[in-house]
Parts: sequence; C-alpha cells; structure tokens
Amino acid sequence: MILTYSGVVLILIFLFVTYLMSAYEKLFAWNITVAHYCDMYRGVFSSAIVKMSILIISGLEITTCVLISIALYDIMAVPSLWYASYAFMLSGFLIIILLFGLRIVKDYAGSSGLGIYFLISMLGLFWSQFI
Repeated sequence: MILTYSGVVLILIFLFVTYLMSAYEKLFAWNITVAHYCDMYRGVFSSAIVKMSILIISGLEITTCVLISIALYDIMAVPSLWYASYAFMLSGFLIIILLFGLRIVKDYAGSSGLGIYFLISMLGLFWSQFI
C-alpha cells in the first residue's frame, strides 16, 4: 500500500528537510540572518520590516513542516492524501512569497533557483490529487 504513495512521500520528505533546515538556519543564527537580509534589502525596506518578514517566513516554514508531518502520518495511518495536498499548496505559496522578495531586490539568480522548488511542490500537488 505504501508503495502506491512512495513518490508523494519522498517529495514530502524532501520539502520537510528543505524547510526545516531553512527555518533552523534562520532562527539559530538569528544575528547573522538579520544582518544578511538587512544588507540585502537596504534601501528597500527598513530593518524592522525585514526582521518581521524573517519571523513570518520562518513561521510559515515551521507551519509547512508541521503540515508535512501530519500529511506523512495521514498517509501511513489512513492512507489519505488530503493533508499532503494542503502541504503542497502551502509550500507553493511559501515559494511564491520568497520569489516575490527576491524579485524586489532584483536577485534574478536567486529567484531562478526557487523555480525548481516550486516545480517540485506543484508536481507533488498534481501527483497527490491524481493518484
């Protein structure tokens, strides 16, 4: 039964590790993160807005990880892909927010790198809705 959902499970695990490490790096190296992003957004946003944005994005990353954990449990226990679909949608939404921020400061190389994560999230969403 689990082999039926193995592709979705692997994509969820990939996104879980990605967002968990991202949130961990932001929160446990707070001063370095704030300094980096304040420097990146200097002249566009104030440092207070940058700090608030980092907290919001970290919160969304943690929320996505929690939803992915629930989705993985749901696949193993029920098996249902209902939570997985919502996890993929939240992941796509988070990538769009990150893309918007990078495009504001004209970091085209960084924003193009986010495209693969968006495609992975949309592949997972498509896959979870059509199994």
